[in-house]
Amino acid sequence: MTRVAPFAQQQLTMFHTLQAQNRLHTGNIQIATGQKAQNYSGIAQDSNRLISAESARMRAEQYIQSINTAERRISLTDSNLEGIEEIARELRSVLESAQNGPGENHVNTRQYAINARALLIEHLNARDGDRYLFSGDRVDRPAASLASPGYTSVSLIQADATTVDSAFYAQYRADVLGSAGFPAGSFYEQIYFDKNGVAPTAPLPADLNNPTLDEFVGEDAALWDYYVGRLSSTEMLTNPKLDYYQGDDGIASARVSERTTINYGMNAREEAIQQLMIGLDTIANLPVTAASDTYLGEVFDHVRGMMNTVIEADPTTTFESITELRSRVLGPLNLFESTRDGHVRFINYAADVMDDVEGIEEAEVIARLQADQVVLQASYSTLAQLQGLSLVNFLN
Repeated sequence: MTRVAPFAQQQLTMFHTLQAQNRLHTGNIQIATGQKAQNYSGIAQDSNRLISAESARMRAEQYIQSINTAERRISLTDSNLEGIEEIARELRSVLESAQNGPGENHVNTRQYAINARALLIEHLNARDGDRYLFSGDRVDRPAASLASPGYTSVSLIQADATTVDSAFYAQYRADVLGSAGFPAGSFYEQIYFDKNGVAPTAPLPADLNNPTLDEFVGEDAALWDYYVGRLSSTEMLTNPKLDYYQGDDGIASARVSERTTINYGMNAREEAIQQLMIGLDTIANLPVTAASDTYLGEVFDHVRGMMNTVIEADPTTTFESITELRSRVLGPLNLFESTRDGHVRFINYAADVMDDVEGIEEAEVIARLQADQVVLQASYSTLAQLQGLSLVNFLN
């Protein structure tokens, strides 16, 4: 059957119909996705701008994630420092109460120190996931252990409750002070010489290396006070024999921008923590049988005084109390917050850029879609008429 419409006209009508269908399809996808195109070729002239904005946004999001991780670890660190501070406060309170009757309160005081020391180790070995918080850069290993090879326990009185425990301080003097003081002397002679500047005279202890408490103070009544006082000596903190720490001197850091890295956290070798460990160790290692109140009272009083230093800030010294350590740990939070705010602002800016490049104006697209629907409907109608038009119909 011969058609009246020319082939060219039919093909042109078909072309416009297909074009209208394609625009309608594209418009539907744009409405559904909110994007101008599904690949970079659809926005070829702005693709570099989009890729740059996407890359910068991803870096900012990574920095924010790093900041969030650091803030979480700081919070966990501070929470455990709070627990450590509470141990020191409770030890001070226990010792203060026990001073009314050191021998009578000896068992409970000693047991508290044993339990508190175990709790302190637990706090120092706190983790964020599989990362130990107080181990410096050795994040894969616990920060503290009483089974550490370098650990030397502090004990002032032997198990017999009548003899001075010379082992700790004899080793302490040999390793830290060397041959200073009384070069070839026994433990007793060394301690006496350190205090008085002269060698002791008779009566000397029967065993110079293991004097009884009474023999120890027989020639100098203040020698026991001096001996106990060395728990908080500068040398003790500079060269601690109480080497429970198993980490290193490193400190955690967070990369918060292209050019900025912020250090945060702390390790378990801080002086205040060492001092607390020495105090707990001293009380926990007292003999099961109580010594006389005279000797125990001085130990309780001195360790209680050590806790004052551990807990309370003293601006006249460089010693950092736990209160000051907590302030230092929390210090980077403001910088983290302001840096994160900057990244959030940039991410919002990058989102605007990306939306400008690949986003659509929904009202505009809907208007075009409706127009294309009208065009497509007219095209279908015209095409149907052309398909059905014949010479017979034309003549009729």
